[in-house]
Amino acid sequence: FWESAMPIEPNTHPGQRYAAIATTLMLGSLAVIGLSPRNNAPSASLDAVNDQPSNSGAREAGNDIVVEKDTTSDSSSPHIILFTVDDLGWNDIGYTSTDLPGATSYITSLASQGVKLTHYYTQPSCTPSRVTLMTGKFAYRNGFQNYELQHSDAIGVPLSNKLMPEHLKGLGYATHGVGKWNIGHCSSKYLPNERGFDHYLGYLCPGHGYTDYECGMGAGVHDMIEGWATTDSDDVTTYKWATGAQYKGTYDTELYRDKSVSAIKHHYNSYGSSDVNYNPFFLWAAMHGIHGEMDADPIPPETLLTVKDHAYLKGLEKSMTSSDDESTDEETDIFFKKRLITASVLMGVDNCLKGIVEALEETGMLTNTVLFFNSDNGGDTVYTKGHPGNNYPLRSEKFAYYEGGVRVPAFVYDYYEGGVRVPAFVYAPSFVSDSRVGSSYHGLMHHVDLVTTFFSLGGGDVDALKTEYTDLDGFDHWSAILGDSTGPRSEKTDEGVAVRVGNFKVLINHPVDYWFSPSPGEDHHAASDMMASMCQYNFFSVDANDACVYSNFLFDISTDPYEKTNLWDDIGYNKVKLSVIDRVYEILAEQPTVGDTGKTYGQLIPEAYEKAPIDYTKAFEASGDYVVPWDCDVIA
Repeated sequence: FWESAMPIEPNTHPGQRYAAIATTLMLGSLAVIGLSPRNNAPSASLDAVNDQPSNSGAREAGNDIVVEKDTTSDSSSPHIILFTVDDLGWNDIGYTSTDLPGATSYITSLASQGVKLTHYYTQPSCTPSRVTLMTGKFAYRNGFQNYELQHSDAIGVPLSNKLMPEHLKGLGYATHGVGKWNIGHCSSKYLPNERGFDHYLGYLCPGHGYTDYECGMGAGVHDMIEGWATTDSDDVTTYKWATGAQYKGTYDTELYRDKSVSAIKHHYNSYGSSDVNYNPFFLWAAMHGIHGEMDADPIPPETLLTVKDHAYLKGLEKSMTSSDDESTDEETDIFFKKRLITASVLMGVDNCLKGIVEALEETGMLTNTVLFFNSDNGGDTVYTKGHPGNNYPLRSEKFAYYEGGVRVPAFVYDYYEGGVRVPAFVYAPSFVSDSRVGSSYHGLMHHVDLVTTFFSLGGGDVDALKTEYTDLDGFDHWSAILGDSTGPRSEKTDEGVAVRVGNFKVLINHPVDYWFSPSPGEDHHAASDMMASMCQYNFFSVDANDACVYSNFLFDISTDPYEKTNLWDDIGYNKVKLSVIDRVYEILAEQPTVGDTGKTYGQLIPEAYEKAPIDYTKAFEASGDYVVPWDCDVIA
């Protein structure tokens, strides 16, 4: 089948044997998981989140953006908190961690009172994950397959997409956001305050310094921006933005906590105790932590750590340095020291979430809140460039389609008058039966499912929504999370060529990568062994170098969740491989073209990326060397 479906040159490198078909599939950027067999800031600003600057970044909305009130909204719709941690791996969160179980004690406590989502999947890196999260569509639909948007890139999520906060505004929600955006900023139309957020404070690059906000990768500019959207009595919406230069020097996790608390209190003060729970509030807290690659000053300030945290860190440090094992080499010692930094960053994130929940409790809003906790993708294990995440015992890391790259910790939490009731790190105590507290939801779930699940929570009609927006890929999982139905998802589509059919998962022409345990005694590998960040797919081809080895894999995830046994060459599984590839081609063929272009977004986005860029440096310089929009051509 493979040889006849795509001609392969006879002298192709062994590791690249299926490069031609992999490159072809990259046009759609697919990976199908779950197919059926065939089938801190100055206090003045913190106290008033709606304070707005008068600057050149202001403009009135034209006919391109319309936000209409959906009269079907239920007045008792819950407040929704989406708390996303950057690069949090399977072995980083306390309740699954083997080496840092006490670093997220508060998060672990919430998870034990909610419902853990045991089969929650993502894209393997930041931009694709956030695109799927905000659009409710798999990354290939918008041409964002396996691509990290940088400070100078003149692309963004096409404006034809209605993003999560826009959907929720239509249901009457006040919408706020803090933290990492990373899905478009070259035009102000791509900024979060023009994509549905009433207020947003955060950054645009893949990473930046935790206190100096300097964009990574040697960009030489700072990155923090704040935006507002206000609508007057005539329904005219004005958008304004300003750089976040005033906040420079404040550890950003602390800044995001304080801004989130301020937004919650502002919402409460706007309605009072009798009405606040009849006016729903949405917050996306997209943490910078625990992202570590080349991000300066990651260790949190004293104000963000507790006495208990410091004691735990001292204990960890002692345990990491008191080993008499002569086999512990210098590289392993470096790993342990960097892992200690990871623990401190995790504690900052843990205390940030605690501050948000305490503000909800103080205002009486927690009794009507659903809190959804997730990570954007798997942990980045490369400790030579920063403090490492860890996904053990899952295989590999961020950037890969092994379970360690795309399967992440998630839960739902919900609170009710001191008691809890809900599902999977969803913490939502008021909404589920006592029998579900501390339980797990094993249904297959993906980032794309949050738009539809949150829309349902907000009182919206998901069937009507998907009739109007036919390319939405998400399902409503709320009933299943509550334990009232089975999980609705049977198919999951990522980029690349990684496919799961029932219990079986196929990786085609995928970089070979390993397991990275925090224990040097079991499957511990040197940084030079970590291939996923080196051997990636990109927009246009398979990115290979002399260190990369590519191969094909077939795993039975039900009996081999850690992907130890490759069944690819077992002839008994040929039908599985063929049926999955048939479905991949079906999905590729279903992709519509955009307007009169005759092309899909999977073609238009790479073309826009390849264009000679407009000079963005003048805009940055005029804004004090901060990353800001520079009026690029937008993609409709």
